[in-house]
Amino acid sequence: MHQSHSIRVVVLLIVAALAAAIIAACSTETIVERTVIVEVEVKGDDVIIKGDDVIVEQTVIVKKEFEVAVKGDDVIVEQTVIVEKEVQVKGDDVIVVATQVPEEATFFGLPFPVVPSDVGTAPAPGSPAGAVVVRGSLELRISGLPEEGGGLGQSVAEKLFMTDEGGNAVNLVADSWDLADDLSSLTVTLKKGIQWHGGHGELTAADVAWSYNRGNPGFNPESVTDGGSNWISFLGDNEVVAVDTYTVKFTIAAFDPRWQTLLLGQSGLALGIMSKAAFDQNGESWMRDNLIGTGPFKVDNYSRDDIMELSAVQGHWRITPEVSTYTLRAIPDDAVAEAALKTGTVDVSDVALRNMTALQKAGFVVVGAGAGSFHSISFSGNYWERTHYITGEDLGTNFTVRHAMPWVGDPERPDFGSPPEGMDNMERARLVRNALSLAIDRSLISEVLFAGAAWPNYVYGADINNPNWQDKWATAYDPALAASMLDEAGYPKNDKGIRFEMPFFIRIGRGDEEIGTAVVGMWRELGIDVQDWKAQYQTYRPNLIGRTAIAPWIHSAGAESPQAPWDWPVMGNSECSRGRGGFNIAVEIRELCVFFDAMSTEGDLAKRIELRNANVEFLAHWMPVIGTVARPNVALINPNKIASWDMPLSVREAALHHPEFIKLK
Repeated sequence: MHQSHSIRVVVLLIVAALAAAIIAACSTETIVERTVIVEVEVKGDDVIIKGDDVIVEQTVIVKKEFEVAVKGDDVIVEQTVIVEKEVQVKGDDVIVVATQVPEEATFFGLPFPVVPSDVGTAPAPGSPAGAVVVRGSLELRISGLPEEGGGLGQSVAEKLFMTDEGGNAVNLVADSWDLADDLSSLTVTLKKGIQWHGGHGELTAADVAWSYNRGNPGFNPESVTDGGSNWISFLGDNEVVAVDTYTVKFTIAAFDPRWQTLLLGQSGLALGIMSKAAFDQNGESWMRDNLIGTGPFKVDNYSRDDIMELSAVQGHWRITPEVSTYTLRAIPDDAVAEAALKTGTVDVSDVALRNMTALQKAGFVVVGAGAGSFHSISFSGNYWERTHYITGEDLGTNFTVRHAMPWVGDPERPDFGSPPEGMDNMERARLVRNALSLAIDRSLISEVLFAGAAWPNYVYGADINNPNWQDKWATAYDPALAASMLDEAGYPKNDKGIRFEMPFFIRIGRGDEEIGTAVVGMWRELGIDVQDWKAQYQTYRPNLIGRTAIAPWIHSAGAESPQAPWDWPVMGNSECSRGRGGFNIAVEIRELCVFFDAMSTEGDLAKRIELRNANVEFLAHWMPVIGTVARPNVALINPNKIASWDMPLSVREAALHHPEFIKLK
């Protein structure tokens, strides 16, 4: 017996050139173009049309060929579905044989290229049985020192918590925890019996305290760990204390509701728990080259920016991986990585999204952890704060900005740079930043660079696919309006067609390079003399740490990822003075600290969302940072090697993590 249910579907009937022969056979040269709404009842393989005057309620994908008979003229259209069809004209009736065009696919709810129907066979893997070879990142680096990061997720250096498939925090090394009612401290009790790699004994509270004290730039100014501003915010200069063998206490400087996931969990911001005993025995130099952890994989071989070989820990306390060896190879070039996939040299690789469909067609399968990336442009030099948000310390007047720059506003010097009459320095710079956002054709970037798999991002950290997004915050492509704004701001074109000069740093890797290059071309068309340079992130990082950056730059850092909940306080550490001593995106704005504190301490979900909306409203007006596009972070696997790889939902940008969950073919 077939189950029956009624659905309503809109059908857009357009007879194109391909239908001309059929129409001619019916003794007419009329081109039929009609839009109708019909009610469809599905019974097994049958599709039955019911009625003529139906208002659409939803769009449905009917994955089969079906016949639609249209009678009558009174139809109402609210939505449409485009179909491929052949059309026959019979009197007043139009009979359509229609095949549904596939809708755009999604991956963890993010837009993604449609999987081709004619899939070939992937190559035989070249790696030995039990081994998996993966394309590594552009910068393949580790360190056994907490202050230098390098924990490799949970797989080598484990953390207190991890996340499940829904992104919820669950205990890992932690056995239990207690958060003070006033949110001033956190006490964690550890699991017993967890052993360090290399025979360095049992993990204890002393290891945890040592790792976080060395890694927190607020306690250890020598730390260069990623996300340092978040640690400074969360712990300040407070010492993490080992209360006893299995109990550790954190004194909290500023509560962060993401403490289990972002700080002490899956992401960990590159801070894994490492062995104090190994450090005491071998010293700092040895630890730098030898990462000792408690995870299901241990490091066997490592050469910076070249290769990293991990082997499974047999009888691991948590899970013994199916994969016996997991090798990361640095392959900077996308074309080389794709060739390595096609020849079976590597089993897993991220590739350019624009080539994803062709590679799926060649037999490779998409995997990922549900992560996405924002690609943002910081208008560096907008250091608006004059006193430290926490200490009140005088930060000076930020004379990093010694010369007027069109994209930089100064709240204390309204006449700085001689803005047009009736306009202060801050408003002039705001117009410039908004104009530069209006000049970016985000849809074109998505289509050309990402095969339509990316989507526009207008406001820093605010995803347009989130139900709380409001269209009023968008700066849709409008070069004419952009030019008008620059004229209004006092930057008309000179006799060479130039409005002003602007340096622009393009970080190599993570997709920033191609996007940045495209933006440069669009800004030059607007009359901006963009002087761009491309280099690895480490080249620009000292300027960000020192708050001396003045060149706008493109990055996927800060504000977390598109999949982050709307009520998370995703900015206010790397974007204001609170995080001084750690990473910064090259702006310091007090209001963003205020939003962070308000959201972190607000227990009501609806009120947190209201605060986030106000945050987005502020950013959409002032535009100290603008978005370009957002995209999914995924990779391809060779299904002849890997049967499945079910990963916990990613908290940040990682496309791949937890290789201990790989199931081999």
